[in-house]
Amino acid sequence: MTRLSRWIFNCYLIRGDGACVVVDAGLPASPDDVAGVLAVLGGTVTAVIATHGHSDHVAGAPALVTETGASLHLPEATVGYLDGTQRPRTPALAKVAQIWPTLVSQPLDLTGLTGFVKGAQIAGYGGAKGMVGDGLRTARPLVDGQPLPGVPGWEILSVPGHTDDSTAFWHAGSATLISGDAVLSADGRAWFTPETVDDDLARSSERRLRALKVEHLLPGHGLPVHRRDVWAEVTCH
Repeated sequence: MTRLSRWIFNCYLIRGDGACVVVDAGLPASPDDVAGVLAVLGGTVTAVIATHGHSDHVAGAPALVTETGASLHLPEATVGYLDGTQRPRTPALAKVAQIWPTLVSQPLDLTGLTGFVKGAQIAGYGGAKGMVGDGLRTARPLVDGQPLPGVPGWEILSVPGHTDDSTAFWHAGSATLISGDAVLSADGRAWFTPETVDDDLARSSERRLRALKVEHLLPGHGLPVHRRDVWAEVTCH
């Protein structure tokens, strides 16, 4: 597992047997960052996957898929946004403001900052236009309870609350959770995000995730958390 981070935006590479699955290629610079890592470590990108459809999780995906020929996989609800059968909800600015401790947990990265602004024009949702990004239309759906494509041992978990399409990926064998934005980190501890579109769904998702014996938390934003029981000490701001 390799983490690529620009400011607070985490992209994860799951590597094995020469294949590499990229999770949350959210910034326009993600393809270059991934290529740089694989030039050193080796491997070929076989799948590009996202935890949800916000632009800072998918904006780098179209270029990465084009450059590598990898398959694209998005949460089932996100695919519905693309075909117009569903409309995405995004947290209000007042909710976004609540996660400020995560926003200052890592040094500001100019590439990350400019990429965040430009990425919204490439792919994803969060603005008045709904879902943007013709480059995402080849996406196959990630379905709750199914295996994660391209890498053995990982399970897809639907964890709505932050958004309706929020998804996490769980590897029981290593007690590792890629949590997307359902769980952030701050002060070295896990933080169930207050940045939500539906508090009831978020509480239900929190109960589901707390039932997992997580030792390695890889959040969408913030630093990873590694401890015998990640949920033993959860931050509350």
